[in-house]
Amino acid sequence: MRKMRLLIAAFVMGLCATVANAQSEEITDENLRRYALMMETVDAMKSEISVLTNEMIKNQEGMTGKRYLELSKGEGEAATEFEQKFMETITKMQDERKEAIGDVVQILATKMLPDGGKAYKAIKSALGSDESVQSRYNAILAKIQAPTEGA
Repeated sequence: MRKMRLLIAAFVMGLCATVANAQSEEITDENLRRYALMMETVDAMKSEISVLTNEMIKNQEGMTGKRYLELSKGEGEAATEFEQKFMETITKMQDERKEAIGDVVQILATKMLPDGGKAYKAIKSALGSDESVQSRYNAILAKIQAPTEGA
């Protein structure tokens, strides 16, 4: 019985290794490039939220970056009615942008990558667990980012 369990365990481990290896082989460099382009777009959209938030704070009379941080962390003096409304406005803008980013990711994942998003899920999963895929992705990402750094 014990030998049978060891045999089954060895088979399962071998199967997992085969599946992981097959998964990294299925992830082509072209799909990694497309995924990297998608993530660059998403990152740019995320950074835009911060830029817009900072602009709103800067342009709002009576609000400073320091006070905004206090309010967002729930620290310092209690928020005035004005501050509460301002924070609600900021939060609404941020939530709308985050929702839009989610929509963009869904659209891009199904349109830029094959299999209606299956490749997106496979790449995302592999990036979290497969060092060879991570290495290939990082190399591709470095090539994509290189031209923008010199601009």
